[in-house]
Amino acid sequence: MNLKPRFLLLTGLLIVASATAAWYASRQLAENIVAQWAIRYAEKQVLYDKSRLLQPIVREIALSRQFANSQEIRNWARDPEDPALTRRALAEMENYRLTFSDRSYFVALRDSGRYYHNNAKNEFAGKPYRYTLSPKKPEDRWFYDIIRQQRDIHINVNPDANLGVTKLWIDVLVRDGDAILGVAGTGLDLTELIHAVVDQTQPGMTSLFVDHNGAIQAHRDQRLIDFASISKTAHERKTLDLLFERPQDREAIYAAMKELESVKSTVISRFVEIEGRRHLAGVAYLPEIDWYEITLLDLNVLVPLSSFSGILLVYGLTLLAALALFNLVLSRLVLRPLKNLELAMREAEQGQHGDVFPPTQGKGEISLLIEHFRRMARAQWEARRDLESKVNERTEALDRLAKTDPLTELLNRRGMSERIEAEISRSRREHSRIGLLLVDIDLFKEINDQHGHGKGDEALKAVASLIHAMLRPYDSVARWGGDEFLVLTQASDAHDLDAQGERIRAAIAETCHIAGAAGSALPLTISVGGYFANNGEDIESMLQHADKALYMAKDAGRNCYRAYGEVRSSAT
Repeated sequence: MNLKPRFLLLTGLLIVASATAAWYASRQLAENIVAQWAIRYAEKQVLYDKSRLLQPIVREIALSRQFANSQEIRNWARDPEDPALTRRALAEMENYRLTFSDRSYFVALRDSGRYYHNNAKNEFAGKPYRYTLSPKKPEDRWFYDIIRQQRDIHINVNPDANLGVTKLWIDVLVRDGDAILGVAGTGLDLTELIHAVVDQTQPGMTSLFVDHNGAIQAHRDQRLIDFASISKTAHERKTLDLLFERPQDREAIYAAMKELESVKSTVISRFVEIEGRRHLAGVAYLPEIDWYEITLLDLNVLVPLSSFSGILLVYGLTLLAALALFNLVLSRLVLRPLKNLELAMREAEQGQHGDVFPPTQGKGEISLLIEHFRRMARAQWEARRDLESKVNERTEALDRLAKTDPLTELLNRRGMSERIEAEISRSRREHSRIGLLLVDIDLFKEINDQHGHGKGDEALKAVASLIHAMLRPYDSVARWGGDEFLVLTQASDAHDLDAQGERIRAAIAETCHIAGAAGSALPLTISVGGYFANNGEDIESMLQHADKALYMAKDAGRNCYRAYGEVRSSAT
């Protein structure tokens, strides 16, 4: 055989061998890239879904704890037959109902089994006692199981047969020392929660939440949800076993859940098989509610390996054209782009985002792969940026909520205290002085007693609105507590402060009134105490002086203004 055929034969064998090796190497490389991307994507998606789920729940858990620890609720739970304690407890329940995002609450007493509830429609106003729990009824087992387990807080997805609702319930024990008096809390609409968190995923992705035992608590297919898990035995629960056919897959997920309890990892990823298709499962632990989040990524849908099949053709054509240029072509079309891709992946792994890649020549599959990765990295970076922005917005919203009185929409005591401290600091720097006006609605208790708390709330809002309208842009007003308001003003001197206090008092007396219980106009008046603070004076001293001035106004017969340190006449 001549040299040429031999060379052609050798070249052909080299081409076949190289093409085969290149295909195998490229496929492995593509699978590794997809796996690495999928793992990182799963971690980000799991953390994102975790944040979306916890944002509405954590706030409700904190409020439920406060609700269960309320002194009014505990006093009443010890003696529920006392009429005075019952009235105060019902008022406390109603206050918390307006605070919960679902506008509903429940309280169940251990000794009597009485179950109290009111919902967002306020259907049971004044008569929240709904029914009596019984240990003999299967639908009431959750209550006695929670008390038996003595867990201070429990998250439970359960349909209430008596009320006809299905919710994610936040159950908190009402304790008196070591004694358990009952269970209190609120609920979140399960359908809305599933739509907001579980359903908001792209094709090829499934998110679900399970409890400590693997019972499914949230899933887009509500037929798979294990309602009332706390009252079921192990074989009665709908668990992760419904999703995985292979025992090794179930064992891998349960092992990941167990591992998350003892390690500092936030997300653990495992490859599993579902209905014969390869999936990546990302698992995260939510210690705030003792749940686990599992995100399943169908790799065949999200990043199909078929998109890389053209690499073999590129290698074959390149080797057929000139085996002598093999190294050059390989370096130019494969090795350099892959190195750039590796650098880009490292940047993405470190959280960096750059749109500039070293230029690649040609329009081969490697360039297409880099373009896919560039888009993927950009999408990942933008998603993380949007998530951080949303987290910051929710944090700011919660901060505003913590500093605002929900009834009058004015600053509350905490918000005003911070505002005063800031003004004190400013006045010290600028050697200026500030003034305080402490306002109290006259005979407010009689309004509540004779006309009802609803009219009392109307009076508070009317006075708050008028005071706020009369203030200058740089002055502030807050609901200080009960029927008291506190005005922070940058008065030029004590006479300016006195004039402002008198204007507010007169305006309330002349124009502010509400409709009484019988329909007649009910005029409102206020007593005002003013104090023009010394430069550098601390907040406690300022508030004490303003309070003394307010008592001077009350002692003078109400509906008048008094300043601390001297008695000034005021129209009554």
